[in-house]
Amino acid sequence: MPRENRFFHENLNRKVAEYLREEILWSGRFKTGQHIQEMDIAEQLNISRAPVREALRELEHQGLVNYLPRRGTFVATFDHDDFLEIVDIRYMIESRVLETIVVNRKLTPGDIMGLRGIVDDMVALAGNDAPMENKVTDFSEKDISFHKFIWERSGRKWSYKILTDMYYQLRLAMMQDMIMEQDMKVSAEMHYGIIDSLENNDLEGAKKTLLRHIFTLWRESDRNREVKGALIERHFGGVLET
Repeated sequence: MPRENRFFHENLNRKVAEYLREEILWSGRFKTGQHIQEMDIAEQLNISRAPVREALRELEHQGLVNYLPRRGTFVATFDHDDFLEIVDIRYMIESRVLETIVVNRKLTPGDIMGLRGIVDDMVALAGNDAPMENKVTDFSEKDISFHKFIWERSGRKWSYKILTDMYYQLRLAMMQDMIMEQDMKVSAEMHYGIIDSLENNDLEGAKKTLLRHIFTLWRESDRNREVKGALIERHFGGVLET
């Protein structure tokens, strides 16, 4: 395959992967456990099945879909133990990222200003009158931009990759349990607390606010209370206070 054609093909694969990720994580078109038909996606996008297949492989590596031989590709599902493990691992790795940021003074005044700008946008999104589907998509994109900014500044490239994949997995695992309307503004404003703690080199404050933020958008249910209790006990001895 000529080089320019190969590059075009790889770019198409990425675009299809981004499209499918949005359909799974943001639009709600695909639910957990749902079968994704390669042919249907290819026909809808007016492309061959090859880039769809490659895009699904990328999503499989990110833990968003599962391929079952002779059955096809399905949106991933997460049981209680999966859910707890994903949140626990994300928190542990992101805590190390925050530690690197604080100990090595990785954030410049310009970085702090940039982070505050992202959060300002999130607060504005939370209060606008856009359709809920659009608000959720735009809000989530700002949220991951905020965290990716910090992950990248830490210089921990493998943590960055793992956390990006885990962000998507956690978003999928939480889809059925999220409350966006009333808690979106609270979640947005919690990011200011993370920024303040990092600016003041307050590692414990940053870690506690991060864990609170992860919890903010969960509906109260027996499963979620159990997960929250287990994580708070494990990382803060049963007390999560500033």
